[in-house]
Amino acid sequence: MKTSYVCIHCGEKQQQLYKRYGPDLLKLSRCSKCNHTVDEYIEMELSIVFIDAVLQKLEAYRHLIFNVGVERPWKLAVFFLLGEALELWMSRQQGAGAGQGLEWHFYLTCLFLVASNAVFLALVVALVNLCVKACNRKHLAWALVLCSYGKLLALPATLWGCDRSQAHLLVTAFFLCSQVQACRVVSGAGRSWTAVVVATSYLLQQAAVVWASPILRLSDYAGPQETD
Repeated sequence: MKTSYVCIHCGEKQQQLYKRYGPDLLKLSRCSKCNHTVDEYIEMELSIVFIDAVLQKLEAYRHLIFNVGVERPWKLAVFFLLGEALELWMSRQQGAGAGQGLEWHFYLTCLFLVASNAVFLALVVALVNLCVKACNRKHLAWALVLCSYGKLLALPATLWGCDRSQAHLLVTAFFLCSQVQACRVVSGAGRSWTAVVVATSYLLQQAAVVWASPILRLSDYAGPQETD
Protein backbone atom coordinates (compact mmCIF):
# COMPACT_ATOMS: atom_id res chain seq x y z
CA MET A 1 0.00 0.00 0.00
CA LYS A 2 1.27 3.47 -0.85
CA THR A 3 2.28 5.69 2.05
CA SER A 4 2.48 9.03 0.25
CA TYR A 5 0.56 10.72 -2.52
CA VAL A 6 0.48 14.08 -4.28
CA CYS A 7 -2.17 16.67 -4.91
CA ILE A 8 -3.11 16.38 -8.57
CA HIS A 9 -3.62 20.16 -8.77
CA CYS A 10 -0.38 21.55 -7.33
CA GLY A 11 1.86 18.50 -6.92
CA GLU A 12 2.31 18.92 -3.16
CA LYS A 13 2.99 15.69 -1.27
CA GLN A 14 0.10 14.41 0.85
CA GLN A 15 -0.25 11.62 3.37
CA GLN A 16 -3.69 10.40 2.35
CA LEU A 17 -6.30 10.71 -0.37
CA TYR A 18 -9.33 10.36 1.88
CA LYS A 19 -10.40 10.12 5.50
CA ARG A 20 -12.54 7.31 6.82
CA TYR A 21 -15.21 8.30 9.34
CA GLY A 22 -16.93 4.95 9.46
CA PRO A 23 -17.31 1.65 7.63
CA ASP A 24 -19.38 3.30 4.89
CA LEU A 25 -18.39 6.95 5.19
CA LEU A 26 -15.39 8.38 3.35
CA LYS A 27 -14.43 11.99 2.74
CA LEU A 28 -11.85 13.06 0.18
CA SER A 29 -8.90 14.88 1.71
CA ARG A 30 -8.06 18.46 0.82
CA CYS A 31 -4.60 19.67 -0.07
CA SER A 32 -2.71 21.46 2.68
CA LYS A 33 -1.25 23.88 0.11
CA CYS A 34 -3.91 24.75 -2.48
CA ASN A 35 -6.98 23.56 -0.52
CA HIS A 36 -8.31 21.64 -3.52
CA THR A 37 -9.42 18.03 -3.26
CA VAL A 38 -6.22 15.99 -3.32
CA ASP A 39 -7.40 13.52 -5.97
CA GLU A 40 -11.00 13.42 -7.14
CA TYR A 41 -10.10 10.83 -9.78
CA ILE A 42 -10.31 8.08 -7.17
CA GLU A 43 -14.11 8.44 -7.35
CA MET A 44 -14.22 8.39 -11.15
CA GLU A 45 -14.30 5.62 -13.70
CA LEU A 46 -11.03 4.63 -15.34
CA SER A 47 -12.43 5.69 -18.71
CA ILE A 48 -12.69 9.30 -17.51
CA VAL A 49 -9.10 9.22 -16.29
CA PHE A 50 -8.00 7.82 -19.64
CA ILE A 51 -9.87 10.52 -21.57
CA ASP A 52 -8.24 13.26 -19.48
CA ALA A 53 -4.84 11.63 -20.02
CA VAL A 54 -5.45 11.61 -23.77
CA LEU A 55 -6.29 15.31 -23.45
CA GLN A 56 -2.86 15.73 -21.80
CA LYS A 57 -4.17 17.04 -18.48
CA LEU A 58 -1.46 17.20 -15.83
CA GLU A 59 -3.97 16.22 -13.15
CA ALA A 60 -4.62 12.89 -14.86
CA TYR A 61 -0.90 12.23 -15.20
CA ARG A 62 -0.25 13.02 -11.53
CA HIS A 63 -3.04 10.63 -10.57
CA LEU A 64 -1.64 7.81 -12.70
CA ILE A 65 2.03 8.35 -11.84
CA PHE A 66 1.85 9.12 -8.12
CA ASN A 67 -1.48 8.02 -6.71
CA VAL A 68 -2.10 4.72 -8.49
CA GLY A 69 -0.02 1.86 -7.19
CA VAL A 70 1.25 -0.56 -9.85
CA GLU A 71 2.84 -3.61 -8.25
CA ARG A 72 4.70 -4.86 -11.33
CA PRO A 73 5.40 -1.96 -13.69
CA TRP A 74 7.67 -4.15 -15.81
CA LYS A 75 4.56 -5.95 -17.08
CA LEU A 76 3.32 -2.69 -18.59
CA ALA A 77 6.72 -2.14 -20.18
CA VAL A 78 6.61 -5.60 -21.77
CA PHE A 79 3.04 -5.06 -22.94
CA PHE A 80 3.87 -1.73 -24.60
CA LEU A 81 7.01 -3.22 -26.14
CA LEU A 82 5.18 -6.20 -27.64
CA GLY A 83 2.48 -3.93 -29.06
CA GLU A 84 5.05 -1.64 -30.65
CA ALA A 85 7.06 -4.58 -31.97
CA LEU A 86 3.97 -6.22 -33.45
CA GLU A 87 3.00 -3.02 -35.27
CA LEU A 88 6.49 -2.53 -36.68
CA TRP A 89 6.78 -6.19 -37.65
CA MET A 90 3.38 -6.22 -39.37
CA SER A 91 4.12 -3.04 -41.30
CA ARG A 92 7.40 -4.49 -42.57
CA GLN A 93 5.99 -7.91 -43.39
CA GLN A 94 2.80 -6.95 -45.21
CA GLY A 95 2.45 -9.17 -48.19
CA ALA A 96 5.06 -11.65 -47.00
CA GLY A 97 4.19 -15.26 -46.31
CA ALA A 98 4.35 -16.82 -42.86
CA GLY A 99 7.40 -18.82 -41.98
CA GLN A 100 10.32 -19.32 -39.67
CA GLY A 101 12.09 -16.30 -41.13
CA LEU A 102 9.23 -14.01 -40.12
CA GLU A 103 9.27 -15.38 -36.58
CA TRP A 104 13.00 -14.72 -36.38
CA HIS A 105 12.47 -11.18 -37.61
CA PHE A 106 9.85 -10.52 -34.90
CA TYR A 107 12.30 -11.55 -32.17
CA LEU A 108 14.96 -9.30 -33.66
CA THR A 109 12.46 -6.44 -33.85
CA CYS A 110 11.74 -6.85 -30.12
CA LEU A 111 15.45 -6.69 -29.28
CA PHE A 112 15.88 -3.70 -31.56
CA LEU A 113 13.05 -1.82 -29.81
CA VAL A 114 14.37 -2.71 -26.36
CA ALA A 115 17.67 -1.06 -27.25
CA SER A 116 15.98 1.90 -28.94
CA ASN A 117 13.62 2.62 -26.04
CA ALA A 118 16.43 2.16 -23.53
CA VAL A 119 18.45 4.81 -25.35
CA PHE A 120 15.53 7.24 -25.24
CA LEU A 121 14.83 6.63 -21.54
CA ALA A 122 18.49 6.96 -20.61
CA LEU A 123 18.84 10.23 -22.52
CA VAL A 124 15.73 11.80 -20.99
CA VAL A 125 16.65 10.73 -17.45
CA ALA A 126 20.24 11.94 -17.88
CA LEU A 127 19.26 15.32 -19.32
CA VAL A 128 16.61 15.93 -16.68
CA ASN A 129 19.01 15.05 -13.87
CA LEU A 130 21.57 17.50 -15.21
CA CYS A 131 19.32 20.38 -14.19
CA VAL A 132 16.93 18.87 -11.64
CA LYS A 133 19.13 17.17 -9.07
CA ALA A 134 16.26 16.27 -6.75
CA CYS A 135 14.42 14.29 -9.44
CA ASN A 136 14.03 10.60 -8.66
CA ARG A 137 15.55 8.73 -11.61
CA LYS A 138 13.67 5.52 -11.01
CA HIS A 139 10.36 7.33 -10.68
CA LEU A 140 11.03 9.34 -13.82
CA ALA A 141 11.89 6.23 -15.82
CA TRP A 142 8.70 4.53 -14.61
CA ALA A 143 6.64 7.60 -15.53
CA LEU A 144 8.14 7.67 -19.03
CA VAL A 145 7.28 4.00 -19.52
CA LEU A 146 3.73 4.48 -18.23
CA CYS A 147 3.21 7.45 -20.54
CA SER A 148 4.30 5.45 -23.58
CA TYR A 149 0.78 4.08 -23.94
CA GLY A 150 0.24 6.23 -27.01
CA LYS A 151 2.46 3.95 -29.07
CA LEU A 152 -0.23 1.29 -28.93
CA LEU A 153 -2.43 3.49 -31.13
CA ALA A 154 -0.25 2.59 -34.10
CA LEU A 155 -1.34 -1.05 -33.93
CA PRO A 156 -5.07 -0.53 -34.68
CA ALA A 157 -4.09 2.01 -37.34
CA THR A 158 -2.07 -0.72 -39.07
CA LEU A 159 -4.83 -3.30 -38.67
CA TRP A 160 -7.39 -0.91 -40.15
CA GLY A 161 -5.20 -0.18 -43.15
CA CYS A 162 -4.57 3.49 -42.40
CA ASP A 163 -1.79 5.33 -44.17
CA ARG A 164 1.27 4.39 -42.11
CA SER A 165 3.16 7.66 -42.60
CA GLN A 166 0.24 9.76 -41.37
CA ALA A 167 -0.54 7.39 -38.51
CA HIS A 168 3.12 7.33 -37.49
CA LEU A 169 3.27 11.14 -37.47
CA LEU A 170 0.18 11.46 -35.28
CA VAL A 171 1.23 8.68 -32.89
CA THR A 172 4.73 10.14 -32.56
CA ALA A 173 3.35 13.61 -31.80
CA PHE A 174 1.01 12.17 -29.18
CA PHE A 175 3.81 10.08 -27.67
CA LEU A 176 6.16 13.06 -27.38
CA CYS A 177 3.44 15.20 -25.78
CA SER A 178 2.84 12.45 -23.22
CA GLN A 179 6.55 12.24 -22.47
CA VAL A 180 6.72 16.00 -21.94
CA GLN A 181 3.82 15.82 -19.49
CA ALA A 182 5.47 12.93 -17.63
CA CYS A 183 8.70 14.92 -17.27
CA ARG A 184 6.80 17.98 -16.07
CA VAL A 185 4.89 16.00 -13.46
CA VAL A 186 7.91 14.20 -12.00
CA SER A 187 10.57 16.92 -12.28
CA GLY A 188 8.40 19.99 -11.72
CA ALA A 189 10.14 21.74 -14.62
CA GLY A 190 8.45 24.00 -17.14
CA ARG A 191 6.85 22.99 -20.42
CA SER A 192 9.43 24.60 -22.71
CA TRP A 193 12.44 23.08 -20.98
CA THR A 194 10.98 19.57 -20.82
CA ALA A 195 9.90 19.83 -24.46
CA VAL A 196 13.50 20.60 -25.44
CA VAL A 197 14.75 17.65 -23.37
CA VAL A 198 12.26 15.21 -24.88
CA ALA A 199 12.76 16.47 -28.44
CA THR A 200 16.55 16.29 -28.13
CA SER A 201 16.39 12.77 -26.70
CA TYR A 202 14.03 11.67 -29.45
CA LEU A 203 16.21 13.08 -32.22
CA LEU A 204 19.29 11.37 -30.80
CA GLN A 205 17.34 8.13 -30.49
CA GLN A 206 16.21 8.37 -34.11
CA ALA A 207 19.78 9.00 -35.20
CA ALA A 208 20.79 5.79 -33.44
CA VAL A 209 17.86 3.97 -35.07
CA VAL A 210 18.90 5.14 -38.53
CA TRP A 211 22.45 3.99 -37.85
CA ALA A 212 21.31 0.55 -36.66
CA SER A 213 18.37 0.01 -39.05
CA PRO A 214 20.46 -1.92 -41.63
CA ILE A 215 20.54 -4.74 -39.08
CA LEU A 216 16.78 -5.18 -39.44
CA ARG A 217 16.99 -5.08 -43.22
CA LEU A 218 19.77 -7.65 -43.26
CA SER A 219 17.71 -9.90 -41.00
CA ASP A 220 15.19 -10.30 -43.81
CA TYR A 221 17.83 -12.36 -45.58
CA ALA A 222 20.07 -13.58 -42.77
CA GLY A 223 17.36 -15.13 -40.59
CA PRO A 224 16.80 -18.87 -40.38
CA GLN A 225 15.21 -20.25 -43.52
CA GLU A 226 12.79 -23.12 -43.80
CA THR A 227 14.09 -26.15 -45.61
CA ASP A 228 12.11 -28.65 -47.61
